Amino acid sequence: MRRSTGSGVSRRALLAGGAAAVSAAVLAGCQGAGWYPAEISPDEYVLRGAITEKQRLIARYEAAIEGGDAPGDLLAKLLGHHEEHLKALRDRLPEDSGGRDPAPTSTTGPSPEPVSDDPLSVAALQVAEETAAGMRGRDAAKVADRSLAQLLVSVGACEVGHAHLLSQA
Repeated sequence: MRRSTGSGVSRRALLAGGAAAVSAAVLAGCQGAGWYPAEISPDEYVLRGAITEKQRLIARYEAAIEGGDAPGDLLAKLLGHHEEHLKALRDRLPEDSGGRDPAPTSTTGPSPEPVSDDPLSVAALQVAEETAAGMRGRDAAKVADRSLAQLLVSVGACEVGHAHLLSQA
């Protein structure tokens, strides 16, 4: 049972042509990172978020060490690792950004909650490490630069190791 639209074009051909036109319109919008309408690239946005999160984790460790109720040697060692991670992440910032810290603006995301001066317990630091490790994996999936993804995953793997060490403390 073949029906015609009256102009000699089959319904199947009309639907296929419509689908092709819609596909072409959708694909025309996929131009990669060049379309991003912000002052920073999507990769830099993710990188700046990771830097902010790393700064918060460092502040938590510093508060825990100052509190004195946790194993200070272990926390100092892990704090040193986080400071190395922060340096490696900052080194990946584009040169035109001047290595500036991520500022809470509308282009870099919402301002994070301030870190409490109250020291965290070892268990709370373990949860913070586990959460950070999960975030690094999600961050790595968002970036286009493979070497940045590798750095983020490496930092996340180290954070998993930290969580394990804290669980043994």
